[in-house]
Amino acid sequence: MDNLLQNILYPPLDVLIEKVPYNSRFVLINAAAKRAKNMIEKRNILHFNYKLDKFYDRALEEIYHNKLKIKLNKIEKQDILKILSEEYL
Repeated sequence: MDNLLQNILYPPLDVLIEKVPYNSRFVLINAAAKRAKNMIEKRNILHFNYKLDKFYDRALEEIYHNKLKIKLNKIEKQDILKILSEEYL
């Protein structure tokens, strides 16, 4: 049971949020999903000592350990700013 609880809390969400542009959960979720899809389709897995087994969790782990940088293009930046502005209306 302790291992399950540890996996639920790892990597810590508050630290992950700080590592993405605009400190946005939306950006974090989409970046991790995109990376997980890339791992599955292209078998593009880093030589890294992963603690977790699922591709999505591994993507979060890569973000947590600064192995994956999230870059937004101009349209993505506009979209996220629109979402953030609507969130606070």
